[in-house]
Amino acid sequence: MNEDWCIKTATSIAESFDLTTEVKFKHDLIDQGIYSVDENTIYLNDNIINTVSEIEFFKIVLHEINHAMYCRDMGADAFKNDYELEMERCIIADLEPYFDNYYERKAEEFAEEHYENCHNVWSYK
Repeated sequence: MNEDWCIKTATSIAESFDLTTEVKFKHDLIDQGIYSVDENTIYLNDNIINTVSEIEFFKIVLHEINHAMYCRDMGADAFKNDYELEMERCIIADLEPYFDNYYERKAEEFAEEHYENCHNVWSYK
């Protein structure tokens, strides 16, 4: 994988879900990928090119795309508010605010459901 392929492929996948989300690499990310609601941008950690498999790349991108889809469907403010409420709910219930978060679980399910199709269509050749 290379940076150009990663950006073009992630953008194409986003477009296949009717998203206009930008995809960029970012050097100082702690996570492998994040979705910025305010910028409608998926940021990928620039280290993923050398540290993850192609399958993991697709799962990371799809996970963030799922967040972008919720944002598109709910509206940015509603999604941000509901995501934060879900984190608070997890904390009050003595659950982990990220891994037990409804939106994070849904994003993981979405990635698992769609990564094989992405691999078949956009595999790095």
